[in-house]
Amino acid sequence: MSANPARARGADRAPAGTAAAAEWEQIGRAAPALAATMRRYLAQAATFLAPRSVAAADGALRQLARWLLASTSIRSAAGIHRDDIEDFKVWLAGQHGTSGTLSANTFGQRLRMLRVFFERIIEWDWPDAPPRNPVIGGDIPPRPEPLPRFLDDRDAARLMAAARACPDPRDRLVIELLARTGMRAGELADLEADAVVLIGAAHWLRIPLGKLRNDRYVPLHPELVTLLAAWTAVNLAHIRACRRLAADHRGPLNRYQIGRIVGRVGRSCGISVHPHQLRHTLAT
Repeated sequence: MSANPARARGADRAPAGTAAAAEWEQIGRAAPALAATMRRYLAQAATFLAPRSVAAADGALRQLARWLLASTSIRSAAGIHRDDIEDFKVWLAGQHGTSGTLSANTFGQRLRMLRVFFERIIEWDWPDAPPRNPVIGGDIPPRPEPLPRFLDDRDAARLMAAARACPDPRDRLVIELLARTGMRAGELADLEADAVVLIGAAHWLRIPLGKLRNDRYVPLHPELVTLLAAWTAVNLAHIRACRRLAADHRGPLNRYQIGRIVGRVGRSCGISVHPHQLRHTLAT
């Protein structure tokens, strides 16, 4: 069922963050001290945070640096004060997200990342740290009321029935994979072309490096094996071209698209559901 021959782990992954690296070069030329401090922090963060958390911090820091260069004369982290963050917050609130206005969750995440950045470089006594953290707790909006952590049996059955009735095979694949393996949305998006492996007489799914910082294998339900075989047969060329198992003629998926797919299928059967709920539903 694999679309590609076996290979060494990570051997063919495209270099991560090439656009980000180019932007850091631009920031470094305009504000060497600021760029050096932020990139040094990211290097430290990579030793104790999962890759996606480091990527989120990278994006938040680059966004702050872009704003500082465009709107202020500040060229170092030590020069950032409380009033600068207040102005940045107003600007950030007016930015666009993936589907219109920046969501409260994304707004809060960016500010949390910046608060942690300042908190740590102050704690580590770095020379380019400001005297106090310019991002205060009150800057960060409270998290919305969480959805239930898992679906009950009735709602889970309704969601699976709706997935099987989906006219788009990709929608069904997403729901079935999340519900039957317990993987995260980002892990599904990162599944490599040869993620399905045969161990003995059973099919297993290799889930890439995630929060636990190591690849893991989960057994595949027979129905999921059949579904993946059909998906691969139809989309083999796209899977190989994109090097991602969940790719078709529209290209590979990302975690935001996966979230929208889950929400759309849920709404079709009257359920409000998020990808992570399917992970908890499997665990119950």
